[in-house]
Amino acid sequence: MADFDYGNTRLRAMKSRLIPRRALEGLTEVGSVQGLINALTDTAYRDAVEAALVRAVGMECLAEALRNDLVATVGKARRFFRDQAGDLAALVLRRYDLHNVKTVLRGLVRQVPASEILASTLPIGELRPVDLSELVRSQNFRAAIDLLATWAAPLSQPLLELRARRRGEGVEVSELELALDRWHVHTAMQAAREADEEGRTLFEALRLEADVTNIMTALRLGGVADAALTLRERFGADDLTALFVDPGHVRFGLLTEAVRKSSVGEAVSVLVGTPYGPILASAMQGYSATGRLSIFERALARRQLRHAAGLCARDPLGIGVLVGYVALKTNEVANLRAIAQGLMLGEKPERIRAELMFVD
Repeated sequence: MADFDYGNTRLRAMKSRLIPRRALEGLTEVGSVQGLINALTDTAYRDAVEAALVRAVGMECLAEALRNDLVATVGKARRFFRDQAGDLAALVLRRYDLHNVKTVLRGLVRQVPASEILASTLPIGELRPVDLSELVRSQNFRAAIDLLATWAAPLSQPLLELRARRRGEGVEVSELELALDRWHVHTAMQAAREADEEGRTLFEALRLEADVTNIMTALRLGGVADAALTLRERFGADDLTALFVDPGHVRFGLLTEAVRKSSVGEAVSVLVGTPYGPILASAMQGYSATGRLSIFERALARRQLRHAAGLCARDPLGIGVLVGYVALKTNEVANLRAIAQGLMLGEKPERIRAELMFVD
């Protein structure tokens, strides 16, 4: 049996320092970004804010403080677990490596300054800050992939395989990102399954992640004229399932049927019989009024957050505590960013609060 006792005890202590909902909602009334910065010095963000104030002010200061606090807190969790527990924890935190590699590849293609690329990374996974600093100095994204390969980084595998399959043809960053996502979900699910009882909680969280990713892909393509042609032109494939990561609860057959529908509404109707039917049907009302797919994305993200947060209680002796804490901490940072953005735009407190996401 994997030993989660020490790590979970530490994580529960860290969870207790998250800002309560009422206090977080109260921050929408501080009046300005500077007011928010001042208020955060009375929270667990104090050290990160004071360190950022030495170098920056306003939104730049807040962004740096939130990023550095997230890296420091979630990054620390990596060291709490060893052996099988450590292997499962590494899978939970590997999404940050994926985020960082995608950020670097995208930045290199767009010729974004190295400092700006690094500011958008979150060195929490296996790739250290020094590794990311070296990656962003690559001549182009192909050189960055080669560098990952020389380090024997596991996530270089899907990138090299895609490049080999498309030898002589151009490869877009969107293809590389899809290859990373497919590899991550497939290998993480496989590892969680092999961990038997210890990995069951993570396996279910991954299935939910796969479903959300695949449903959003289907909705984005629902109503697109000749989606198969679009797929062939962008990804060099004819099978629509090449767009999806490993299936969770929603079968590929339903997803491809949704893609082939002539509108988002019809695509949603295909998926109403899935476990996500009520969520999608409810979000459809907001979509009909606004035409924004982000309505669905937000509703599904809320479902993921509720599931992850509940794992702290449902799996108190296993990996669920880490999955739950990471979700809650990441959501708190997202809420603080939303508050700062609303304050900067001069929005009213009630309008800002409407954009926040909480777990009841």
